[in-house]
Amino acid sequence: MELQSSEKMVRLQDIELNHMTMRTYLLISFMLLFNAGVIAQLAVVNPAEFEKNEGVLLVWDYSNSRDSITANIARHAQKEGKVWIIYYPGQAPADTAQIKDYLLSRGVTVENLFFIPGWTETLWIRDFGPLSAYASFGKGLRRFMYDPGYSAYGRPKDDSIPHQLARQWEWPPRNLGLELEGGNLIFDGLWRGFGSKRIWEQNPGLTPDEIRLLLMDRFNLMDFIFLDNLNNSGGGIWKHVDMYMKVIDYETILVSSYPDFLPDFPVIESIVGLLENTPTYFGKPYKVIRIPAPPKANGEWATTQNDEMRTYTNSLIINSTVIVPSYDLPDWDNQAKAIYEQNMPGYTIEMVDSRMLTILGGAIHCITKEVPAAGFNRIIHEKVTQGQAFEKDFVIGCLASSDTTVFSMWLYYKMNDQETYTKVPVHLTCPLHFGVIENLQPDDTISYYLELNTESDTITYPLTAPEGSFTFWFNPVGLSEGITQNNDLKVYPNPASESIVIETIDWLESPMQLTISNLAGQIVFSVVLNETKIEIDPDLPEGVYIINVSSQDRAFRSKLVIRK
Repeated sequence: MELQSSEKMVRLQDIELNHMTMRTYLLISFMLLFNAGVIAQLAVVNPAEFEKNEGVLLVWDYSNSRDSITANIARHAQKEGKVWIIYYPGQAPADTAQIKDYLLSRGVTVENLFFIPGWTETLWIRDFGPLSAYASFGKGLRRFMYDPGYSAYGRPKDDSIPHQLARQWEWPPRNLGLELEGGNLIFDGLWRGFGSKRIWEQNPGLTPDEIRLLLMDRFNLMDFIFLDNLNNSGGGIWKHVDMYMKVIDYETILVSSYPDFLPDFPVIESIVGLLENTPTYFGKPYKVIRIPAPPKANGEWATTQNDEMRTYTNSLIINSTVIVPSYDLPDWDNQAKAIYEQNMPGYTIEMVDSRMLTILGGAIHCITKEVPAAGFNRIIHEKVTQGQAFEKDFVIGCLASSDTTVFSMWLYYKMNDQETYTKVPVHLTCPLHFGVIENLQPDDTISYYLELNTESDTITYPLTAPEGSFTFWFNPVGLSEGITQNNDLKVYPNPASESIVIETIDWLESPMQLTISNLAGQIVFSVVLNETKIEIDPDLPEGVYIINVSSQDRAFRSKLVIRK
């Protein structure tokens, strides 16, 4: 398939500049410099996993030890979209009636449940399944399937699944032209893809640069980064990036953390360093959130390639639900769930026991494959969160992208303890759309989300709105020199109800003082900080507070939301 591209010329002086600030002007300038020609390249649009999906594909494994995992995934996923289960149409231990009875006995309902006949050999559909995207075939954008090469494993039925599905669904199939597995491809949705350097080993007839350019061409990317292999952390020969990293929005990546005595510790830290210095579509480095990888049942971590690799990043995002692996390790599992909740506001986080998968080299993500929504709709937005410089009229910039007519776009916001959102229009100017939150005060805390209405659908960003939203406030003015704010003090869960955890701070000294103040500046809670977990006063009412941690010469602060 030949990719099409065209140049899109835009003029800054044509933009409506009412209420525009220097911050917005710089954002527009960046998009003019880097995105002219990118936004217009709609021949192939590659969706991210966290964007809107129609549903998820699963394979029935006919295995007593793993069927319950498939059932649990289906039970959670069917609340968010369709669940297609591929069953073996030949001689098999159970037909669709028996499979359905089993699912119903495990809490799955008939709602959004479908069965697809397919010749398969294993359940690892992430790796051999289709890579779905949108493309222009002369009549607007429609979904199609890339078929990655999967010939090295001697499983021709698995290898044929993309073409089997393409025939049944009448989607155009295209060969990718590379040998790789889907678990070794991660996309940020706008700009870049990631994979491990094992892809080089799988395609010896091409140079690394040729592979990179081919992937950029096929998926209409501006960049593709090959990350170093984790050779001593378990998971088998595949060395897939989805076993240790997860892109959760256009700007944020979860990455596993490991104890510093493990042989791959320097490798994973160098990957984090690379990501933290790599610009997103918006020109700022990715925000990397660390999520500790749990030990095996014996309390140890893998130190060789073929050992068990437990992971929390090998999860599935299916619309407003995230299905995360668990391991019957309450402290570790609860910590992972809290990190997801902290960084994915409004999402429902469901944990599914994956011990029978990690012993085989995979987890939840490996046995699932999301199917993108029928119509392409996207809100491109650099989220505004945490402390900001005060602006009385605050501009929220964004872009609408759709394969159909855009009817309208709206900005919803609420301030402080308001329960309802105010709705204001987003002006569909070129090249940057914008909405304005007016008449703000320096002590305001603002929560907001965006809505796009098109001929084919209505979507929000974040996808979980209005339950999920982005929250920011204004940095206090007049703090003494040496005080560092916001990002340096990491608190979770936030919102909190009963307790909070202060992430370990490099400069933590004893004694340190922790105080919680209301927005009027009154201290409502105070304690000497000598451990990272703090029990919150149960009498504190719901609301927004300022949390401070200080010593004689250092002070760090952030916002804390308390919800009962």
